[in-house]
Amino acid sequence: MTDLKPKKEIGKINTCSQSFNDEQDDYEYEYEEGDENNDKVIDESITFIPEEDILKEREIMIQEAIEKLFLERDQAILALIYYEWNMDNLDNWYEDVDINKAKAGIDLSPQVKEKLEKDGVVSNGDNCLTCFEEKNDTFFSLICGHQFCKDCWIEYLKEKLKNPLGCLSVQCQQGGCTCIVPEAIYKKFITDKVQLEKLDKAIFKNFINRNEDFKQCPNPKCHFYSKSTMHSAREINCKCGTTYCFKCSKDTHRPCSCEMFEKWLRMNDTAKNDDKWIEANTKECPHCHQKIEKSQGCNYMLCDKRVGGCGHAFCYVCETDWSKHSQDHFKCNKYTDAVKNKEQKANKIKEQLKRTDFYFKRYMINKKAVEILDKQTREDIGEQINILVTVKNMPILEMKFVTDAIDTTIKGKRLLKNTYIFGYYMKDNEKKQYFEHEQGILQFWTEELHRYLIDDQLTCIIEEDNYNNFAEKLKNYKNSIYNIIESIEKYSKGLIDDIENNFLSEIDYKLLDE
Repeated sequence: MTDLKPKKEIGKINTCSQSFNDEQDDYEYEYEEGDENNDKVIDESITFIPEEDILKEREIMIQEAIEKLFLERDQAILALIYYEWNMDNLDNWYEDVDINKAKAGIDLSPQVKEKLEKDGVVSNGDNCLTCFEEKNDTFFSLICGHQFCKDCWIEYLKEKLKNPLGCLSVQCQQGGCTCIVPEAIYKKFITDKVQLEKLDKAIFKNFINRNEDFKQCPNPKCHFYSKSTMHSAREINCKCGTTYCFKCSKDTHRPCSCEMFEKWLRMNDTAKNDDKWIEANTKECPHCHQKIEKSQGCNYMLCDKRVGGCGHAFCYVCETDWSKHSQDHFKCNKYTDAVKNKEQKANKIKEQLKRTDFYFKRYMINKKAVEILDKQTREDIGEQINILVTVKNMPILEMKFVTDAIDTTIKGKRLLKNTYIFGYYMKDNEKKQYFEHEQGILQFWTEELHRYLIDDQLTCIIEEDNYNNFAEKLKNYKNSIYNIIESIEKYSKGLIDDIENNFLSEIDYKLLDE
């Protein structure tokens, strides 16, 4: 069994004193060695890019593709779109350049050329292939040579801009032609400011939506994107304070997989649980299958026409037609196989609902705690820090331990929240008992740190007028905070390591696949 005590003894905090000696108004607080080690660890593989710089990233990739593939700009963009803006995939380009050009929409494959020729489609003809206007200086074609007049190009491209997500994959106007219209052609023919703004949005969305290296922060007020070449379900701590999963962009859910988290959210959908409750606590009318809940003691049940029923009367216990119910001495007092099966099914659903409710309540308790800590508690503590800085003349850096405590409590609560999802899907065996033991230790220390933040200990310290008493209490409070933080970090790491290395094999996949 793991010891609940941290390595260092937690300092005792005295309650507010009623009488003080005003010995000193100003003082210096000693900065203890090791405090600088409490800085957040920065993940250097993650970079944060403001929205206005995203197209600069795109331009860098375009230039790299031009140099790597020896293509013109428009062709390099089409190649990048084809490879989902994955620079590593560009290495496949030289396996068969002609085929890859055709797949990217840069040129036609021999098969497409042959098919168009058989259909009588003429390249470099003397008339617009849409309106049949005679060829003039305004005519234009892609590399395929299919000629169209300026007006037809303008109308065609305006129509395609109505679909921002698909306009950069639009093919030549000629039916059967697979050449894709480059974005430069839109700019060649479209001059309307509103239409050009649509194009700019389309270019931006095409790059972001297809590029797995970039993920938008889910906070609607934030304009930062995270960038990483590692596309795993890793936790992102955005500059705005929002934490999310890089892979699925949902709320961070480590140590659960994206699939497990999505399954959990769907399973706890209110409508779905309502259906389960109805199935467990009601019966169907044997005649019309309307769901009926018993609200009184009598077993005579009438499927009420006023609420959509059919008027059929039956016994709520055995579901036999009431007109035949008195015959053969009330068969509903006999525990038949049919009755047994129905009751077992209903009891199983009820037990599932109880189990789900147990884990979901604890999930929500920790989820709500994170929200309160990140808003209300942070504001309240901020006011106390402000008093310590402005009234007690404390250096702002000396107060970092308090914000560290808030951040650590949030991390602990967030991890606990997600471990209740993982625990729900675990098999009931010895390993689950050990998992729950580790989970319990983490919960103990996280709650302890939470208590330090919300009780009146810091207020009592602030109210202390005697310098020596104030300094001693603040020192003890700070040491206690960092000792608990150390315990939370230790047990968080241990729990995550065990889950990811020892407990994944204990997932009940039958439950996960329901």
